[in-house]
Amino acid sequence: MSKLVKPKIGAFEVKSDKPTQILDADCKRKSFLLVNKGDATIELLSSPHQKFGDGIPIAPQVPYDNDTATGAFWLIAESGTQNVRLEVDVEEQ
Repeated sequence: MSKLVKPKIGAFEVKSDKPTQILDADCKRKSFLLVNKGDATIELLSSPHQKFGDGIPIAPQVPYDNDTATGAFWLIAESGTQNVRLEVDVEEQ
């Protein structure tokens, strides 16, 4: 029996002073898409104890997609406050 995939969409304000958690660990996550709508680079982090320079950089106005990772994730901005859009596809029960 196949399972449906249900998208969840959200927006986040990401700051440069500390990481913002955007995703909890979820083994049912199929994929996620981030779009940095700000004017400075943001970074995707795998721990809240990391700082800017430790993660995967995502340039302004550039999408980042991931279809394998099910862990928790945080974002941090290079400077100021950046607007980020997120879509997550998960299996429905």
